[in-house]
Amino acid sequence: MTYSIEPLSRSNAHRWEDFNRRCGEGSPFHSLKWKDLLEDVLGLQLRYHLIFENQKVVGICPFVKRSIKVFRGLDGTPRSECDNIILDSSFNTNHFNEILDLFSENYSFLIFSTYDSTLSDRIDYINVSHEDANSIILDLNQNPPEAIWADILSKDERYKVSRFEKGGFTVQEIESGGDLDKFYQYYRENMIHINGYILPFAFFQGLLDSFSPDEVRIAIVTNNGVFAGGNLAILDPVRKIAYFQYLALNRDLPNKYSPSYYLSWEGINWAWNNGYERISFGRERADNPRARNKAKFGAELVPIHSRTVLLSKTVSLLYQLKQTFSERQQAHAPSTGRVS
Repeated sequence: MTYSIEPLSRSNAHRWEDFNRRCGEGSPFHSLKWKDLLEDVLGLQLRYHLIFENQKVVGICPFVKRSIKVFRGLDGTPRSECDNIILDSSFNTNHFNEILDLFSENYSFLIFSTYDSTLSDRIDYINVSHEDANSIILDLNQNPPEAIWADILSKDERYKVSRFEKGGFTVQEIESGGDLDKFYQYYRENMIHINGYILPFAFFQGLLDSFSPDEVRIAIVTNNGVFAGGNLAILDPVRKIAYFQYLALNRDLPNKYSPSYYLSWEGINWAWNNGYERISFGRERADNPRARNKAKFGAELVPIHSRTVLLSKTVSLLYQLKQTFSERQQAHAPSTGRVS
């Protein structure tokens, strides 16, 4: 079999989009609209590649340019829930090293993510496993809202949800204007609170300008002008999955209110009523408290496998020397144990 890679260009952009649409692992975060948003608003230096088997597209790889000293490499696209390499179901993972060989002609290292654990097991190059994250996925076919309410949520969690309805709060969908300003204000405050990365306002405005109304939903919860919270979901109606991406929370509400619970519950019901089968609550480490809170709605953790592949002999040698030096340091370190 003959494999080749091509940088994304105007002449092959339609083939990228076609593959993303028909592939089961495709996503809005692999679309060229998302690429344009990352480049135009965040100024990222993206390097997208298509993988060919003879003349057939069998994979797409969204990357960002990354350099360490004089060594050039590629990394997964930041600020994207899905940045994984996508391969056609017909691709033989035993040939993955042939793809890596092609990247080694121009790059010294490659950092990638995949849901397929067998892919990383096939790598012949020296590679380093990252601390794996997880996608938190709720399967609504297995856990519809009625079952979540009756069998999964605790009495205390059901109270946190119903407290908003009894308190006179209502849900409103927004598109732009002053309501978007308010959403962004509390999104920013929430990110400051959790020490997260704050996207600029232009990112959200660009998202609404680039994506159609059936691809983005912003729901806010208010009561007589009091903003309680908001949730921005990126929608994939073809694959019937909703990505709950950005949360805006008013943390000055009385302690009896937990807007994140109500927003999750409202979003679950909206997705169910509109024919969606899965909800993604984002990427988290298993030990993160936010992951445990999202699991309370019946979501499960789907492992993401990440690797740094050392493609050049020089980088591999430097890494091996560093590992050897570190092991020798540990072997000769004085004991800190106490003999009693």
